[in-house]
Amino acid sequence: MGNYHFTRLETNLERLIEGAFTQLFGRALRPHDIAVHLSRALEGSITPSSDSDPRPIAPDHFLIRLNHNVYDHLLIHQPRLTEILTQHMISLASAAGCRMRAAPIVIIGGDHSLSPGDIRVDTRHQNESQSTTQVLDVGRLEREMSRLPLNPVLVINGEQTTALTKAIINIGRGRDNEIVLNDPFTSRRHAQLRLRHGAYFVFDANSQSGIKVNDVAVREHRLQPGDVIRIGKTQLLYLEDSPPGEQQTELIAPPAES
Repeated sequence: MGNYHFTRLETNLERLIEGAFTQLFGRALRPHDIAVHLSRALEGSITPSSDSDPRPIAPDHFLIRLNHNVYDHLLIHQPRLTEILTQHMISLASAAGCRMRAAPIVIIGGDHSLSPGDIRVDTRHQNESQSTTQVLDVGRLEREMSRLPLNPVLVINGEQTTALTKAIINIGRGRDNEIVLNDPFTSRRHAQLRLRHGAYFVFDANSQSGIKVNDVAVREHRLQPGDVIRIGKTQLLYLEDSPPGEQQTELIAPPAES
């Protein structure tokens, strides 16, 4: 593996992950460890060419498993990490004199069986049999990320309705968020919505003032239709449609006192 490209990957990971990440998890997991595991996984899965192009073939699917707490923290603080790693895997494959049959896909997943310092990287080639455990794991994560509730929306301050269509949605004052709040009482990146098993969860992204759901301070909460999220001075009402055939609960107001 080319030392220049490996060092560049390690340096970029160092810049992305250190800081708040190190303060939370200490030295149990270092950027160097992720870089080493990725490069070794790529090198260990290179296959000989079977066509007119003599270059060996590098894997194009990478499934990175981390401790679930580490995974949650990374998603909040570095939501573009998979995009950045994808670009680096192309560079690493090129440095090794390899080619890929397809644009690489990097998926990061949380695993409750791993300790904070553990990393597992599974790889596969696009044309491999779909019966392998690694392929099934990748497919499961891809399906989980794409499974949305039925027509989920946030109603912001009773006026603006925003459809939720992504697996990860950042909320805050900063212009780089998917939902930008014009509220000086919010942090630049205040909260994050994340899909898990077909439901949205809201997370506090280490904001200054925290978040509340239904007037209760929370760090993490699985959203139900009708939940009210308070971020700074902003109120966000979460709504979604009921699946076809599911009986809806009718809300009946108590009789007015005479």
